[in-house]
Amino acid sequence: MKKFMYMCMMLLAATLTFTACGDDDDDNPNGGGQQQQQGQNEVNQDNYYMYQESINLKNFGTMTCIGEATFDKGQCTAMALSYVYPKKSYAQSEWEDYQDDEDFDATGYYYDGDKTITYRFANETVAAYSTMGKDYICSTLKKAVQDFISSVREAVGEK
Repeated sequence: MKKFMYMCMMLLAATLTFTACGDDDDDNPNGGGQQQQQGQNEVNQDNYYMYQESINLKNFGTMTCIGEATFDKGQCTAMALSYVYPKKSYAQSEWEDYQDDEDFDATGYYYDGDKTITYRFANETVAAYSTMGKDYICSTLKKAVQDFISSVREAVGEK
């Protein structure tokens, strides 16, 4: 699980670094037996953006990824990605793996003691993204969430 999440975080970092404008069509096939797409939720207000997507994995439960950003006068003030595990024991195990892995920089990651691990973007990263505008930040967070869910889907053998 440690290597899986490490690979997911690396994929996420690459996604946030190399995001380009493109097609926003949702091509999320609902896989049969092993998993089922649980749904998407998007909130886009003047001072807040949130996109979340969940996937139900057989014998694991529902995994949810949430991307959030807050804005003040059109400038981004905070960005975060949260990973909500179906059981506290899964999140706790993942958190312990983060702490034990010498090759993984856990700076910016926070564990709530229950089912959620959150990555809060550093102020420098938020400032850099803020210059690109709200639409860009929102689409980047949405794509990061979708890519994470896709990587989970691939990790369990579903396309």
